Parts: sequence; C-alpha cells; structure tokens
Amino acid sequence: MIRGPAPEETRAEVARRRLAELAAAFDAQWQPEDDPAEGEPPGPRHARLRDRHLALLGIAGVAVLVLVGWWVLAGRPETIDEPVAIEPSAEPSSAPAKELVIDVVGAVARPGIVTVPPGSRVHEAIEAAGGLVGQPDTTSLNMARELTDGEQLLVGITPPPVAGGTGGAEGRALDLNRADQPALEELPGIGPVTASAILDWRSENGPFRSVDDLLDVKGIGEATLAELRDHVVVQ
Repeated sequence: MIRGPAPEETRAEVARRRLAELAAAFDAQWQPEDDPAEGEPPGPRHARLRDRHLALLGIAGVAVLVLVGWWVLAGRPETIDEPVAIEPSAEPSSAPAKELVIDVVGAVARPGIVTVPPGSRVHEAIEAAGGLVGQPDTTSLNMARELTDGEQLLVGITPPPVAGGTGGAEGRALDLNRADQPALEELPGIGPVTASAILDWRSENGPFRSVDDLLDVKGIGEATLAELRDHVVVQ
C-alpha cells in the first residue's frame, strides 16, 4: 500500500514561504547607516558589512539546498510492505481403494455376491455371506488366504470328479491355486516346463480367478486348455 504525506500547505508553498523569510532576514541585516560618498573608498564598517553580507548569502544558499532536499525527499511516496499470506498446501487426495467383489457359493447363509475391503481373507468373505451353515467340510479352503477381486469361493462343495484320465488326488479336479509341481505334472498335456510356468504365473499375478487364465501361461493354448478344462478348478 502506497501512502504519501497530506500537509496543510503544499511543498511549493512551504518552500516559497521559507525563502521569503530568509530574504526578509537578510534585508534586515543589510542596512548600512551611511553609504560612502561617490568616489570615496569604503571604510572598515563597510568592509564588515560586506563580510556579513557574504556570510548571510552562504547561509541562505545552504538553507535553499536544505529546502530543495526536503522537498525532494518529502515527495517520495512511502511504501509499506504488506504481509504475504501463505496458503497452506493442499494435501493430495488419495482415491479410496476399490472393494473386492467375491462370489461365495455353497454352505453359507446368503450365497451370492459379496463385497469386502481390499486385503480381506477367505474367512471374511464367508462372514460377509452370513457365515457357514451346518458343518461343511472346509479343509479344501485356506481361510487365511488373501482374496482377489472377482474370484469364486466354493464352500463345502466337493469339486467335480475328473472325467477320465488322471487328475488330482482321489480322482478329483485339481485346484490350480493349491497345486504343486508334481500334481500339475500329472495333468494331461502338462510337463515339467509348463507346470513350472503355471507356478511362476501364480507367483507373479496372484491366484487364478478362472480356468481360462491358463491361456495367459506360456505354453498353454486353446487346445491344451480344452484338454485341461475337466481336470482343473479354481477355488
């Protein structure tokens, strides 16, 4: 904010008044009682008056310089620095994490789709579906496993039997999310290299969400998937 002085008199009027006062004072001092006659040399009194005259001229010159300096300085606007308001930085807003959608079927109170927070475990999805009904066999479920979005949980449901050929233990379909290397090698069309690729994919991407995810595994195509479809499940 810029603020200048607001005197009653302008600077020019003050300067003129001060100069007039100095001129009046000078005239009062320079009043010789008697002037020397024409052609007569000035006496000692006139010499003293001349010296006083010169001194007064010097004082008047200094006063004029002081007035001019005051005039210049008084005309400069006064600048007052206003405090700068610092706005607090806005904290970045983090988007809420997407909830997991899980299909829970089998021996639960409310079978169907449930939503659970990210990082939830199998037992939390079962609780969201109303909990277990009766005393189903849940040994095939890892209750502490972390869920992935879109997966299906089979609670107390026996996986379908293998339709011919060898599959999991006791003729049941093999769970792709729990099978180890030897069990995978027993599947038709799966050798040690492809079995290792299945385990690597599961380590890098998490549990299989459906049997069709096998198409993302190196070495498995449509023909191999069709051969495996009746021998594997995803739980």
